[in-house]
Amino acid sequence: MRKNTKASALILSVIAALGLAAMPVSTKGQELSFKFVPLNFPDSASTEADGINIRAEIIGFFVDSSGKQHGFLDQLGIFTQLDFPGASATKTVGINDFGNFVGAFTDASGIQHGLLHRAGEYTQLDFPGAASTQALSINNEGVIAGSFTDSGGSTHGFVHRAGDFTQIDFPGGTNTIAFGINDEGVIVGSFNNSSGVQHAFIKRGSHFTQFDPPGAATSVAFGLNVFGVIVGSFTNAAGNGNGFFDLGGHFSQVSFPGAASTDANGINEIGFLVGDYFDAAGVEHGYFAIGLP
Repeated sequence: MRKNTKASALILSVIAALGLAAMPVSTKGQELSFKFVPLNFPDSASTEADGINIRAEIIGFFVDSSGKQHGFLDQLGIFTQLDFPGASATKTVGINDFGNFVGAFTDASGIQHGLLHRAGEYTQLDFPGAASTQALSINNEGVIAGSFTDSGGSTHGFVHRAGDFTQIDFPGGTNTIAFGINDEGVIVGSFNNSSGVQHAFIKRGSHFTQFDPPGAATSVAFGLNVFGVIVGSFTNAAGNGNGFFDLGGHFSQVSFPGAASTDANGINEIGFLVGDYFDAAGVEHGYFAIGLP
């Protein structure tokens, strides 16, 4: 385990100052600003933070100085490296309030498989007949959302519930990816339209809805919480990339100060965000953030 004392102190100070109350409904309709804390796995070449649970445990992945990819768990500044046994690369991206996490790993043959870590044990996940699989989110019921590539090279979303897989495809779209699922079973992700343009979607029951932040040329939704607050990323017509925070159709832009681009990847019930940004030198870093009215 490795400790990042500075980041831990900053995150703790933000939590202490704001308390543990859920984000107030009164912020709806207001443009939020965000307080950011950089988050980097110690001595890493790059870091990405992807998920956060009610205990502010953060899941993500990093690349070490030799170029190898590993997962990590950050428990208030105490970093633990995560590796699927025998994997050549590991990526962990989703965590629930019980500390169960999901992601993907690459085996010795270069094939990507989904992974689930629960009760101290890793389990491999593969959509039946898939060429590759990745698990991207897990809710408190243990339902997993993710994506797979079929034998023809097409990408589809999936839901994994009680051992059974269900394929998900945005109607009329291609390249569907289910990035996030909350405790209500609502799913967010992205798809490509008939012109090949990527858009965010939300799926409630059997109903799909496309949505895009104002001014977006492309968009993707990465995560949501039980209150339906959605986070993701978009590019504008000039190709600039920023994160977004969507509260009931009211969007706030998420941009790490001075960054070349920013992604908003995960949000918990309290309203704490995690994500990644690229600096001017093109290096990826993680962050922890909170929205302020």
